[in-house]
Amino acid sequence: MLAGIACGLQVGKMPPLLDGLRAEFALGMVGAGLMASAYNLIGGGLGILGGMVSDRLGGRHAQALGLGLLGLGNLIGAQAGYVQAGYFGNGSWLLVAGRLVEGIGFVLTVVAGPSLIARLIRPEQSKLALGLWANYMPLGVALGLLLTPPLSAWLGWRGLWLAMAGMLLLFALALLLSPAIAAQPTRRKIQLSALAQAGPWLLAGCFAFYALQWFAIITWLPSYLNSAGLAAGNYGTILVVLANVLGGLCAALLMQRGVARWLIIACVSTIMGLCGLMIFGPGIAGSTKLGFAFLASGLGGMIPAAVLASVPLHARKPQEIATVNGVVVQVLNLGAFLGPPTLALLVTQFGGGSGQDGWSRGRWLLLLAGLIGLGLALLLRRTEKLKGSSR
Repeated sequence: MLAGIACGLQVGKMPPLLDGLRAEFALGMVGAGLMASAYNLIGGGLGILGGMVSDRLGGRHAQALGLGLLGLGNLIGAQAGYVQAGYFGNGSWLLVAGRLVEGIGFVLTVVAGPSLIARLIRPEQSKLALGLWANYMPLGVALGLLLTPPLSAWLGWRGLWLAMAGMLLLFALALLLSPAIAAQPTRRKIQLSALAQAGPWLLAGCFAFYALQWFAIITWLPSYLNSAGLAAGNYGTILVVLANVLGGLCAALLMQRGVARWLIIACVSTIMGLCGLMIFGPGIAGSTKLGFAFLASGLGGMIPAAVLASVPLHARKPQEIATVNGVVVQVLNLGAFLGPPTLALLVTQFGGGSGQDGWSRGRWLLLLAGLIGLGLALLLRRTEKLKGSSR
């Protein structure tokens, strides 16, 4: 769980520092956006491969390697400004390179997580345990948003990168030395047959359209609320992100009591889409918009829990869990990567600018994503019935 939270922390550390990094390295929006999004871009391209590698190495070795790469990425990024080359001639290219290495480490760490958890718990605990694991991203992002400003003021951003590198490498060492995990089998054959099933892809689609909605909301919420007359700023966004954790905990408890996972995904996808209409709707008070964002994020946290708890069901054997999770991670990262820029495109190109009228046009993206998530959940129900389980 701590390893997963550390991955989310690498996402949350960037937004509070982007303005300062842009000023230090004289970067435009494209360069700064590349630094922030490289993490998700790698996840969107290598998730399936990461799952296969994890199945080959075994969860313990794969996650330790992932944590090591996360630490290495922070070490590389901390050197930015000292070496100059190419387009990023001011040395900021090392920040981008570091983020790419972090992205590879992220993939290996999170695809191995569910397979490790599944091996360390009793079968009747799986829904609760995997539902709790699903909170690694919102917890990590919230911690990053909250802790980065004071820590970077104390250590400087390079000192923060070095401190995170040390923490991640310690996590990797602790994982390798854990006797409970070390007792589990390690090397296995790569499970290509897992990719031929419909279930993993439906799970991934549900997660991706949720991620599109959630990342679009939390990325643009501060700017939008400011334009709506409510200076919620960083702390308002932190509250919205933390609400996501509450949803994940509720989903874990509901699933443990027998509520169907597909039903959770279907209902929450629809509600998130309707909340998106209200968050970016015209003529609504800023405080009310923040309340709908809190509701969308809070209920939305139930989807990752439901999806990740479904992964073992769609892996025909334990050796396929990491590969199936790799499919989920890859497609969800594509949704996370595309959500914010797609909303921005709709606002600026089809809504007449970034004013309230522009935002009101962009909100239809969230409704559409919610309705697609509903449709995929219904297809998932049919697939799971054919497998002999609708729960």
